Amino acid sequence: MNHPLRQVRIRIICLAAVCLMVAFALGYRFYVVQIRRHDELYKKALRWYTTSEAKMKQRGRIYDAEGNLLVGNMPRIYAICSPYSVVHEPFAHLEKSLKPGIRESIPRRRENRRRKVASLLAQHFGRSEKEFYDILEPFVPRRGADGKPRRDGSGKVIMRKNHHFVLDKAAEPETVSRFKAAMKEADLHLGGFRFENIFVRHYPKRRMLSNALGYANIGKDIQAEQGGLEKTIGRELRAEDSSETYQRSGDGNMLSYGESMVNVAGHDGNDVYLTIREPVQAILEEELDKAAVEFPSESIYAVIVDPRTGNILAISQRPNFDPHDQSSFSNANLSNRIAVNAYEPGSVMKPFTIGKALDWGVITPHTVIDCGSSRDWYYGGRRLSDFRGYGEMPPGGILKKSSNIGTAKVALMMGDEKVYKMLQTYKFGKRTGLPFASESRGRLPRYPFRDKVTVTRAPIGYAIQVTALQLARGYCAIANKGMMPELRLLDRRKISATGEFEEYPYAEAVKVFDRQETAAELTEMLISVTAPDGTGKRAAIPGYEVAGKTGTSQKISWDPVTRKPFYGNSYRATFCGFVPARRAELVMVITFDGVSGANHGGGNVAAPVFQRTMSRVLQLLNVQPDDPEALSRYLRKNGSR
Repeated sequence: MNHPLRQVRIRIICLAAVCLMVAFALGYRFYVVQIRRHDELYKKALRWYTTSEAKMKQRGRIYDAEGNLLVGNMPRIYAICSPYSVVHEPFAHLEKSLKPGIRESIPRRRENRRRKVASLLAQHFGRSEKEFYDILEPFVPRRGADGKPRRDGSGKVIMRKNHHFVLDKAAEPETVSRFKAAMKEADLHLGGFRFENIFVRHYPKRRMLSNALGYANIGKDIQAEQGGLEKTIGRELRAEDSSETYQRSGDGNMLSYGESMVNVAGHDGNDVYLTIREPVQAILEEELDKAAVEFPSESIYAVIVDPRTGNILAISQRPNFDPHDQSSFSNANLSNRIAVNAYEPGSVMKPFTIGKALDWGVITPHTVIDCGSSRDWYYGGRRLSDFRGYGEMPPGGILKKSSNIGTAKVALMMGDEKVYKMLQTYKFGKRTGLPFASESRGRLPRYPFRDKVTVTRAPIGYAIQVTALQLARGYCAIANKGMMPELRLLDRRKISATGEFEEYPYAEAVKVFDRQETAAELTEMLISVTAPDGTGKRAAIPGYEVAGKTGTSQKISWDPVTRKPFYGNSYRATFCGFVPARRAELVMVITFDGVSGANHGGGNVAAPVFQRTMSRVLQLLNVQPDDPEALSRYLRKNGSR
């Protein structure tokens, strides 16, 4: 007879044996996982919960001299999705289900999700629902090098998973936040979407200074610097993105207790401060807008400079462009004409000729030059004309009346060698060195001169090509008592790594006059140009003495029939001046390129714009007038702007 507990014991023993076997199996499994396959499985796990992420650093910003932002960065989001992960993958686990009807419902569920997601994307990312529905196709044909779908041996198109589509290269953070909230409200998870924080370039002043600044298309894997300072000082501005590896949770968030490692530290770009003063720049921009309407022309360019330092306070042109509006992009609008355009400047060259003739003792302020009783004068078989026959005049009268004949005769007294040396002294034919790509050096006549005429033409602004920037540099020398500064646009930079400021160096000013009295004598003559009977009378500013010179030159056109150049009916009108004349604080050069009509001269077109612009800038900078009472009377009569 069996003992009543025998069966119980047998069951306990069997259960214990089973437990021992299970324990042994688990132990062996732990041994395999933790010891034998530890390295292999650890690497797989790392790939699952460890990720590397690149973080975009900020490109250097550009400020004016007082720290007003001219170019900055805006936070944006680079939004991408994997159509396969969004539509197909969420239901992949159901394909193994054994429950009736589950697998059969998967196509319908995927279709519903695809339509819902397409609808929400259309509401937030600016395309139609149909476009997004087509984009969310989880499988697409694999294509060959010729762009055609690849096929297998049976002729069937080979498909691949559609893993990458860019929703928006620079989405606004608010847009992405609203999309995420809408997805959550619709009970749709964000698996398959990725949103990366980036920065894009921002130009808060829009068209202001646009041709000097240029523009840059900066974003995810994009570093396209397009002209202007954005390109020429790109090395200063460029940032290096950082890269970090960290451990994440199942929802993709960084684990606070996990390991992390910085792969690339990265750094922001250096901030650059210009010599530009935004209030002065704003005045110049406004006056050029008015001038473009009042005096229609192909283009206008102007610059305002501090003659003591060479610092450029304002620089602009028309036409220009808006960096945020690609419809304003064209070759004509994007070109930085003030640096690139070299042209025959006309009579604004005459002060340089008279100045060096005085300096070298070829003439004195009292030397009488016979300009002739006729408006025409012939030399070297070529005719040179004045507005009328001026008779005998001193050098001051030659500049005041802008006599071509008088200046040409002074040049003949100087001789070929001195005329050429004069042009070199003022650095014509040499770039200013400003950070502009493709700055023109202009063109000097080849020396020795090939004909007898060049010596009479270059001194009056023909047979030579200069830029407006070179003219500004030359007039700075006259205004600065014979010391020529180099033009300067970059003032200082802030090193991102240290936060310290470094000043861009000043170049040493060059002495252009040997005699100390030359600059003062020439300035007196240029003051007479803006007198009521001078050619630049419309540049006169009440309360201030203005020294300057008008210039008008015919533009060369091309005759397609004769295949030869000729002087047509299009002109360049220029005014170069400085104020207050005897203690100059501002030099301005303005050129209208391609103006026509009866009143196309520099005195009628450029001089009044100089007057309006400088009047406002002098008030803005609170420059002490030469005649306070005259200024007060003018302001009372016309009102202060």
